[in-house]
Amino acid sequence: MKALNLKSMSWIMALAMMFIVSFTGCSDDDGEDGGPIAPVFPELKETNCGANETTEISFEANLDWEISSNAGWCKFINGEISESIMSGKAGKQTIKIAVSADGQNYNDDAIAEITLKMGEKSQVIYKIKRAKKEYSDLVITDEEGNVYDAEHPLTIKGNNISIPIYTSLKAQAEDGMEIGFTNPEWLTYRINEETGMYEFTFNTDNEEGLNIKYPIAQGNGVLVFATADAETAKTDKIRKVEIPLIYEGVQADAIGISPTHMNVIVKPDGQSIISGETTSSELVSTIIARNDEFHIIEFVQTYNSAEGFVQTYNSDEGAYTYDFSDDGNVAWVHIGTGENKDKITLTVGSNEGTDERAAIVMVFPKAVYETIKNDLSGNIIDNNTGDIKTMYNTNIMVTLKQEKIQQQAERITFKAELYGNSQYLNSMEEGSENDITDLKNSPNVGDYHVENNNVWKITIPQMAAYMYSQFTEFGETTTTALLIEAVGMATGQEITEKTSHSNAHGLSLTGNFYDLKMRELVSRSGWGIYFDDPSTYDNNYQLVVKGEDGKTLALCIIEIAAE
Repeated sequence: MKALNLKSMSWIMALAMMFIVSFTGCSDDDGEDGGPIAPVFPELKETNCGANETTEISFEANLDWEISSNAGWCKFINGEISESIMSGKAGKQTIKIAVSADGQNYNDDAIAEITLKMGEKSQVIYKIKRAKKEYSDLVITDEEGNVYDAEHPLTIKGNNISIPIYTSLKAQAEDGMEIGFTNPEWLTYRINEETGMYEFTFNTDNEEGLNIKYPIAQGNGVLVFATADAETAKTDKIRKVEIPLIYEGVQADAIGISPTHMNVIVKPDGQSIISGETTSSELVSTIIARNDEFHIIEFVQTYNSAEGFVQTYNSDEGAYTYDFSDDGNVAWVHIGTGENKDKITLTVGSNEGTDERAAIVMVFPKAVYETIKNDLSGNIIDNNTGDIKTMYNTNIMVTLKQEKIQQQAERITFKAELYGNSQYLNSMEEGSENDITDLKNSPNVGDYHVENNNVWKITIPQMAAYMYSQFTEFGETTTTALLIEAVGMATGQEITEKTSHSNAHGLSLTGNFYDLKMRELVSRSGWGIYFDDPSTYDNNYQLVVKGEDGKTLALCIIEIAAE
């Protein structure tokens, strides 16, 4: 065995030690003498920051660091988040701080301490002062910034007839302060969620009996705004604002007419005015206008008769002429207001002429009338369309047509239409669904004792007859009838049943109805018939037209066809 050479081993160990020394450096936390580096803390600083604001702090750390805030309302902004603790590497640092209003009060300032930790040591390096809340004056303004208070009354805008008009206010005090208000019962409100503004308007459902039409003078209502602490706050700042109120009344150019009467038919004697399914001797409408100040204008409308009138308009259907020559008055249309200033009563004189005639009645607020009165035709009628200007459609109270005295035709005839009590008609052509037959030359026609043997028969298909009935549902009576009209009657004559019948019944139908076939409103006056049981009907229900002397001028037999 070879002996160990100690000299050689010492040289090898020395070489190894050199390699170890060459690959061994100083620790970051070690000093020049090989010991740990001591943390160096910056001097304590103080800074102020208001609630809901941000600030920055700067410091230099000679070691890896961590900072923390001891107040929940003071946090560090780290990208998109806020946190109470942050950390980083040694070096110069600038950190953004967010200060909230959490816990802020009116009595004490608040201090947040920012502590820097390096290694095992920590030290407060910043104090952030958040001042206590400061009271601000409660200020009420409109959208333009005009201030309202006891010396500056608020005028509530006048409403339109159908759309409320709002007056907007903004209430401001210090941030976060809750503000409320009290208002008179005739004032209602809403809060605009987008702008945060209070929006007020006249309350049409008020229990004080105040009407939208009439202005309300100052002294009849106060709008009071107050902060939530108005009774307890110890400050000289304004915390309560009382605002006197004024209401304009309904808008000066607004008009409300209820009801309106469109396409009214007036019989020649003027005593039968047919509006829809209602017949009366007069029409009454209630008017809404500021202070009940309105003006009524009547004028004649003539179709295809331009001679002698002021202005003519041509259309595909014909020519319309409007006569304003009587300065808004029509002699045969009679208007009265009586004791109730807001109600208009209309009656019509008798038509002694040989032509039918038509008129339009409009109502204008005083403010509007004053602007158009010098040229009624030019201001009301559209030169391009020949019709009333669209902007004045809401001013129409009545459109009416009065029939002329009708002379009896040489021969009275009959026609039939389907009637439904929802105010519609379905025109039926002669010879289509119902067979209308002239019996003048039929055998034994003289047995009916009708002048000139003017006898007719309407034959109804049996399936169609089952449509004509009257029934009660949910407490309401519904009627579907066959409307029979006598064509060629003289004024004052009417169609009616000859005698009552056990299985067939009738009712007088007079009014304006919507014709489904013609797609327009039509005036009809006739006799509607319906059956209890068409299968047992004996084909002997008769309608007649009689003259003043009692003679039967025309007769119509109602028959249901056999299956």
